[in-house]
Amino acid sequence: MAIINVRSPKYVSIDDSALSYAILKLFIWTGSSSSQPSTETYNIRKSGTEEVYFEISELIRDYLDTTFDGNYNGQAVWVSTSLFAYDSDNNEVSDDGESFIAFDGYNYFEESANVSNPIMITNRNLSVLKDNTFKIPIYTITSPTVRYYVNGQLVSTVTYLSSNQSDEQIEYISILNNDKITVTDSSGIKTINIEILEECKYEPKKVTFVNKYGALQDMIFFKKSVESMNVTKESYKSNILDSNMAYNSSNHVYRDFNLVGKESVTLSSGFLSEEYNEVFKQMMLSEKVWVTNIVDSIAQVLPINVKTSDITYKTSLNDKLVQYTIEFDNSFDAINNIR
Repeated sequence: MAIINVRSPKYVSIDDSALSYAILKLFIWTGSSSSQPSTETYNIRKSGTEEVYFEISELIRDYLDTTFDGNYNGQAVWVSTSLFAYDSDNNEVSDDGESFIAFDGYNYFEESANVSNPIMITNRNLSVLKDNTFKIPIYTITSPTVRYYVNGQLVSTVTYLSSNQSDEQIEYISILNNDKITVTDSSGIKTINIEILEECKYEPKKVTFVNKYGALQDMIFFKKSVESMNVTKESYKSNILDSNMAYNSSNHVYRDFNLVGKESVTLSSGFLSEEYNEVFKQMMLSEKVWVTNIVDSIAQVLPINVKTSDITYKTSLNDKLVQYTIEFDNSFDAINNIR
């Protein structure tokens, strides 16, 4: 089934030499792929001659809102298009249609089309923490088989069968002290090598973001972190005189109000392979990012926004060691003002 990454445009079209206008019936739904609703989500008419195009990604995005609360859930929607061409006398002259699976992902400018990839992350070398479960998203449409290795020895083999349920298109497999996995499907064998880190000097932070495939991807920052807060406020000068034209010197003359505190955190990645250049690129392009304290007995997931707005990609040739420091803003105020 064809894929739509809805952060990039997707055009569907219909052509006929007698075409005067076209109608698109766009169906968007979740659940079973066979449970297409009887009523279309959108019905759009567009005039044209010979060929008419409709851009549908923006319409589908309204039905994709990726969330994360510590649970990894595959989030996708089914899409079906029904196109009808009409002549100037309102006679239907042709029809067309297609079905898709849509993710909250995107394509780069230089990429010509959406490609089905069983591993929904780009890097094939991972750095993970010892004794901490790490999640990797895989696309199940081709029923991939995953083999798990410890110290180079095969310890487990699992086949993830394809499903007709929208929330099972992405499967998040768990890695715990594995040093390698392989993913096999009809396209061949792909290998992910895993470096297991034993870091205890600094408190590691797990940052989760929606990557270019529309899947949740984790990144461990295991070096120094620095927290800070910026406060904005308004103030006014008050009259502290009483009826006897006296005042109490403990009263405020200048009073603050509408104080808003915004906290930030600066995280350092530690030394990584050059493949992580792409991971940081996708993190900075992500619209949804969260941070998790992974050493607390009760892990708390908090929404954050990437504050760093520019990045210089590092290579072992130019920089010897690849390490990044990224600043994030909490996506909420320090004082609870949710009403």
